[in-house]
Amino acid sequence: MRSTLCGDAWSHAIVHAKGALRQGTSLCSFAQHSLLNFGDIYTMVRFLRASAVVCALLMSCGKNAEPVPIEGWQRYTDPIRNFSIEYPANWSHRSIAGEQFYALSIPGAEQRFIEYGEGPSAAKLEMRVIKTSVPLDQYIKEDKVFADEAYMQEQTRLANTPATKLSYKFEAPDGTFEGFKVYAIKDSFITTVEFAAFGGTFDYYKPAIERILGSVVLPEVQAVPSRVDTVPKGPEPPSSTFVRARGSGYSLEIPDNFRVKGVKAQGALGGSEYLGSRLDCTIRVDILDASKQSNLEKIANDNRASFGGGAPQHVKLGGLNAVLFTYSPQKGIERRVYLAVNDGKLYRIFLTWNKQEEATYKPVFERAIATFKFE
Repeated sequence: MRSTLCGDAWSHAIVHAKGALRQGTSLCSFAQHSLLNFGDIYTMVRFLRASAVVCALLMSCGKNAEPVPIEGWQRYTDPIRNFSIEYPANWSHRSIAGEQFYALSIPGAEQRFIEYGEGPSAAKLEMRVIKTSVPLDQYIKEDKVFADEAYMQEQTRLANTPATKLSYKFEAPDGTFEGFKVYAIKDSFITTVEFAAFGGTFDYYKPAIERILGSVVLPEVQAVPSRVDTVPKGPEPPSSTFVRARGSGYSLEIPDNFRVKGVKAQGALGGSEYLGSRLDCTIRVDILDASKQSNLEKIANDNRASFGGGAPQHVKLGGLNAVLFTYSPQKGIERRVYLAVNDGKLYRIFLTWNKQEEATYKPVFERAIATFKFE
């Protein structure tokens, strides 16, 4: 009874809560989500709180998930920027040199930390380093995944540097989901350290968290001769190395310096946004229910006005029939929208780029869409 009731309450809560997910201030995000009004967000947040209370009461009679015991420690030191952090030796881990270190207590649990639905009761540790001229407050605002009401903000220190800490906590099917993210800026690098755990296991890891935070070494600026200019100007371009990223029912290849952000457009079942250092050049995948209407031609005609009003092209996506709209949602922004139906779901893929960056991003996005697969 406990798991069934909480599962139902959580399913409704996550649908409403994700409707209130924070987007970046990019032109493309604004264009995609301008139909979401603040009244809807307020209603969704209130519903989430009510659902969370119900789940909390029901779960109090059950047992939290078992945390993964920590079996020793190792240190990751970045080979390019020399940032460093300790992590549990028995956790799976990966890294992007110069940018990111990521560790999981349970291998393969990445998707749960993107969609925040059901899945393994895992914990994650992530350290990310971004070279940017964006003020810290603005970066934090754009980096938020949940609505503002979900966070508690406080000032702290990271590696002896002033920092901002955002904490969050809410109920999930397997118990309390809890975590935090610490932001620090030094020498034009913003460093973030995030720890989160499902299944009510966060308290178990508190001693480990204290050790992890105490182990952090911030990135170093490499000394170079003053007459040699090696500092990149502007946003970092997409990497030429691609990795396969997986979403719900699909996968595609993206540059290895892109990050994935769980998003949910109004009326969608879920989705993901893939972005690099430019917020106006993104790949976005929305997944919608097509069980009641799966006729692709009718779907295309019904949505034609939303995608520039032009006639769609008939193309292939992941080996299936698809339609493609090409238009400019606003001055200086180009967009392609692919629609395809698979397994009772409509997949809506946005490729959006700033026209001034077309030579850089258009080939990258074309390669990504060519590698799209349904799984």
